[in-house]
Amino acid sequence: MGSCAIAQKGNRKKAEEAFMNALKANSEGNKTLALQHIIKALKADITFGNAWSLQADIAERNHDTTLARSSYDACLKYEPYFQNHYYYYAKYCFRQGQNEKTLNLLAKFDKVPTENGFDPKKDKASGTIKAATEKLGESCRFALEDKQRIEDLDIRNLGPGVNSGDNEYWPGMTVDGETLIYTRLVNGQEDFYVSSKFQDSWVNSRPLPGSINTTNNEGYTSVSADGRYIFFTVCNQDGFGSCDIFYSFLKGNAWSRRMNMGERINTAQWDAQPAISADGKTLIFSSARPGGYGGKDLWVSYWKNNNWTQPENLGKTINTGADEEAPYLHYDGKTLYFASSGHTGYGQHDIFRSQILGGGNWTNPENMGRGINTDADEAGFYVDFKGEKAYIASSRVGGFGGLDIYSLKLSADKKPMPITYVKGIIMDAETKNEITGRIELINLESGKPALSDSSTRFFTTLEPNGMYGLNVYRSGYLFYSANFQPTPSGIDSPFLVTALLKPIKMDQTVILNNIFFETDKFELRPESTPELQKLFTLLKANPDVLVEISGHTDNQGTEAHNATLSVSRAKSVKDYLVKAGIPATAIKTAGYASTKPIGDNNTAAGRAINRRIEMKIIGLTKK
Repeated sequence: MGSCAIAQKGNRKKAEEAFMNALKANSEGNKTLALQHIIKALKADITFGNAWSLQADIAERNHDTTLARSSYDACLKYEPYFQNHYYYYAKYCFRQGQNEKTLNLLAKFDKVPTENGFDPKKDKASGTIKAATEKLGESCRFALEDKQRIEDLDIRNLGPGVNSGDNEYWPGMTVDGETLIYTRLVNGQEDFYVSSKFQDSWVNSRPLPGSINTTNNEGYTSVSADGRYIFFTVCNQDGFGSCDIFYSFLKGNAWSRRMNMGERINTAQWDAQPAISADGKTLIFSSARPGGYGGKDLWVSYWKNNNWTQPENLGKTINTGADEEAPYLHYDGKTLYFASSGHTGYGQHDIFRSQILGGGNWTNPENMGRGINTDADEAGFYVDFKGEKAYIASSRVGGFGGLDIYSLKLSADKKPMPITYVKGIIMDAETKNEITGRIELINLESGKPALSDSSTRFFTTLEPNGMYGLNVYRSGYLFYSANFQPTPSGIDSPFLVTALLKPIKMDQTVILNNIFFETDKFELRPESTPELQKLFTLLKANPDVLVEISGHTDNQGTEAHNATLSVSRAKSVKDYLVKAGIPATAIKTAGYASTKPIGDNNTAAGRAINRRIEMKIIGLTKK
């Protein structure tokens, strides 16, 4: 469109009539008709600033930057004392990335009330506009100060195996990084799709199998770390409010029908966008329920005593008077990523990062920076377990159409806490069938449990430089013992466990991986206590069992010295058990020195596993 001006002396009444018609057409979604009425309004009165402003707004939505800019310029030319126009034009320039011009317009906004001709009764901006202007200024200065180099983010479209001409958004993933679950909008219908990783590409995009997708909309997934549960949002259907949180579980290779999380999580208000923690015990979600700080807030609920607790607001450090949405709680259980329109950023909804402190407090949210946040729309944010790569949905230029899902690298200051994980399955050692067992994972240095559960499978995160002892047990079986000592350099090598439980019968053995001694000594270290207690419990529950506790060494040192050390260590274990209440006659001891290696004594790793304590069933008596 070109200039709309004809008359210099305006007929304001006629212009206002045409303007009202333009507003009506615009509200009905008919932008073409609205522009026609604006032309009539400006022909009647070229100085009518509201008509120029509406034309600028429609032009911007039509991506007609030339008309938008000329219309905003006309607003300021013909109504130079009306403060609101400076704000609208500044907001437009900010969205165009013109930060210097944005600040210049905001400076004029502040200066107008002091100039001759300003009429406070008709020209003064409202308190709401003033507050929005201040926030816009903060965002603009923030953008100018951000020195992050976008090219270092290595932003990459996930390609045609995931993205299409439709909208793809809300990315979620299994912890192994091999399966991507996301939302696709096709002809106004939202469904879940899944794509698999093959080498470095995403392939085989298809609707999520099972009963989870319906003819209605499903959106926003949070996938449990073990890949067995999905938490998601369903709106305007069979819930308690406009949007509710549901979950589905994996049955074989397909997903079950959805189940509502219940009226404690869901209310008559908007409750949506769940984020489940790695251990499945913490749920963070966005809600418009009463009791918040305004708009949509982030809330948290905990799984305790087989139920979800009453949700608590995450507090004013996280939540603002605007909207906080789309939370993602990293596998470390401490780092939260979320979208906010209330904290200082680049656009309407930016992605922020905060970490939990002691007492349930959070650090001040930190904007994830230019490149991750843009003037376009962003929808969803996921970070892999190593904290190195993130996934985001964005409508930025260069995609396949609409919202696409991208990957990017995180800078060191934006990463979560480094973690690795242990993932396991429990099986009968003879039949190889999955069986339910009691799982206990303990931080041996602090004595605090890291996992306590009963299941056929288990998953939990581990912090580098920690020392963890795992015991899996079930009535009628020997327990399974494992030890994990993750290092920062090894976080990309998680611990994958098949816990084979051996039935209690003759000649079955178990290596006691969590019994420790100082180098070349036989006194038990304190970290041995949890496993010794499990051994006591096993023998107490099976008084008909006669066992041999044997000590083993590597081949370093003399065989005579190793024989003495190995039998002394076995006796230390027996002494503990006898003192705890196990009859001395139920336990025999032996020291085999280096005569029964299970590893290569020519390597440090082999020698380490050769230094061990074993328990073997050598007798069964029926009482």
